[in-house]
Amino acid sequence: MTEKLARGILPALCTPFDDSGQKVATERVAPLVGALIDAGSQGFFVCGGTGEGGAMTVPERKIMAETTAAANAGTVPIILQVGATSTDNAVELARHATGLQIDAVASVAPVDAPNDLQAAVAHYSAIGSATDLPFYVYWLAGTADQSVTAEQYLEAMQVVPNFAGIKFTDKNFYLFQRLVDLSEGKLNLITGPDEMCVAGMVMGSDAAIGTTYNIMPKLYVEMRQSFEAGDIRRAMDCQLKAGRIIAVLIEQGVLASVKAILGWRGLPVGPPRAPNQPLTAAAESQLRQQLDQLDIEVA
Repeated sequence: MTEKLARGILPALCTPFDDSGQKVATERVAPLVGALIDAGSQGFFVCGGTGEGGAMTVPERKIMAETTAAANAGTVPIILQVGATSTDNAVELARHATGLQIDAVASVAPVDAPNDLQAAVAHYSAIGSATDLPFYVYWLAGTADQSVTAEQYLEAMQVVPNFAGIKFTDKNFYLFQRLVDLSEGKLNLITGPDEMCVAGMVMGSDAAIGTTYNIMPKLYVEMRQSFEAGDIRRAMDCQLKAGRIIAVLIEQGVLASVKAILGWRGLPVGPPRAPNQPLTAAAESQLRQQLDQLDIEVA
């Protein structure tokens, strides 16, 4: 793959639900997408962990894909995560994406066989065969087969149709760098941990996808721009600020906090679904106080 789809900063887009959390609120998608594009976001990762794909039905995921594609209208690339469900459902979602303005599909490891490379390759191959869209692996530390080397992994993945890249959500950045090195620029390699975004840049990432990019895209865009301009100290300062905010979000619950903050900004996205829980009124008040005390612009 010579032309890499994902470059820069891509929010892992929140799925807006209605205030009850029972329905995808399609009318809330376009304002969120528009605001993030205006802030400099360079793409979207849809229906991943942040997008709560695993907590949604197949019809709901199709609705979210359709609505996001329509709101984006080809402005920036969209990678649609179709996994976190059965292989048959993932294949159905991948085929559905082909008729939309979706640029690529991705999947986590099969839910019924985590930590098993051969099972993952079979799962990915079925999805990759279902569409001509580029296919990305969503590598999660907890479900990936950690027993294999980068060499073994890339060799196994050669049979996966349309394999184009990896979203690497893991803190083993040595392994990530080996994947970058061994792929010789042919794969689009993306890091996931928000708290280590600049570290991923140092290790050779083409892009970064993250949850907190929904609420502070400008800070991460500045981080990436500073890094690419050679201003490493400024990039590090951006990461330090992001880390202080992330620490507060972790204390209160990251996804629930991100969704609450979006609501404060006039971009309501409803509550998260189980197993995540919405913030209580007391927790939301505490979150406001903690962020105010940091004296960092969250944007």
